[in-house]
Amino acid sequence: MDAKHWDLKYAAMPAMWGEAANATVVTELRDRTPGVAVDIACGDGRNAVWLAERGWDVAAVDFSPVAIGQARTRSGADAVAWEVGDALVWSPGRPVDLVLITYLHVPGLAAVLSRAMGWLAPGGEVLYLGHALENLEHGTGGPSDPDVLPDVGQLATALSGVRIRRFEHVDRPTDNGTAVDLLVAVSGWV
Repeated sequence: MDAKHWDLKYAAMPAMWGEAANATVVTELRDRTPGVAVDIACGDGRNAVWLAERGWDVAAVDFSPVAIGQARTRSGADAVAWEVGDALVWSPGRPVDLVLITYLHVPGLAAVLSRAMGWLAPGGEVLYLGHALENLEHGTGGPSDPDVLPDVGQLATALSGVRIRRFEHVDRPTDNGTAVDLLVAVSGWV
């Protein structure tokens, strides 16, 4: 991962992912009671702002200064604590009710999810959404490097011992066909 590469992408295409929050994120979280949330690898902030508009106390982190700069200009952005930071090492300063991780594609995603589980307050949840490894063969778009896409088997092993609310493939319509995403919603046992 290279922040400069993403800086160039965001500079060339502001609002790269659109203005609205991700539809799957909205479906998963619209009925949740607001609390403290972190949006890891938040990009240009669309999901973080959506959470804040619903009453969440949100901290949002991305390693691209350009993305964070764009996020700070969104309507409603003043309600979010924005930070330039590396999702692989950053951590919140307090327990949280929600860790949102969307489209973070890195080797060792299981370790990122495991770290995020350690941040949760009782009853909290980690929600991950990203392109699935199966997208390479059965979907469209997203990274073409299989080493950065989540493997269902590896994630299932890594999630042993946590409470799994959702762990499934989600088809997402795009202008170029259907993308195959992986949705993971997990929490600790209370």
